[in-house]
Amino acid sequence: MNDARLMLFQRHENTPHQPLRVHELEARLSDDGRSLVISRYLEQYQPGRPTARREVSHQVPIAALLRWMAKEGG
Repeated sequence: MNDARLMLFQRHENTPHQPLRVHELEARLSDDGRSLVISRYLEQYQPGRPTARREVSHQVPIAALLRWMAKEGG
């Protein structure tokens, strides 16, 4: 399957006396092409400390998403 990812949101925060933070939200198809996978990623860099990373993903079957869109789309 295609490993194409769509970046929905990306933000870098860098303020004095605070760690550098990277926030990302992306969408892609699952390996079998039947689900939409939405992933949120957070990374923090701070001198002298280990880098903190966290990623959370949610998967929704495309058929269920289309049924919901047809129902809610009016």
